[in-house]
Amino acid sequence: MTPTTPKPTKIRFDIDEKHYDTIDEDQTAAALLRLAGRDPKIFDLFIVRKNGVEEKVKDGQILNLTDGMRLRTRQEVRFTIDGEPFRSYDEDQTAADLLRLAGVSPADYDLARVGAPAAFSDAELITIADGDEFVTAKHVGGVA
Repeated sequence: MTPTTPKPTKIRFDIDEKHYDTIDEDQTAAALLRLAGRDPKIFDLFIVRKNGVEEKVKDGQILNLTDGMRLRTRQEVRFTIDGEPFRSYDEDQTAADLLRLAGVSPADYDLARVGAPAAFSDAELITIADGDEFVTAKHVGGVA
């Protein structure tokens, strides 16, 4: 009697909330990024855990895909504050968070995007684009 090879099981998974199907359960993160149309030199891949926490996967790392697995791609944004370079996967942060990142107190300093007409309020959510430049300015006291 000839042994039969079982038919491969189709695995359905999501990358950036788009569905993909495969029968190849083990793939590198870089291959999955390319499948999603993302350049592995620019983007990174994250596994989205059940609690919503994202876990970064190295490009050469092999993932064992499971049915229903959720993955997300992210580009690390690079920006400066007062000429100091910073990097983050979190492309939206409050002005107060960015001031603290720069090592200054939001109570004493304002934050502005270079070329913008006004400073941000501390609670304002700022969308950061790759290459953005920000500056801080000490609050100016009133005249008595």
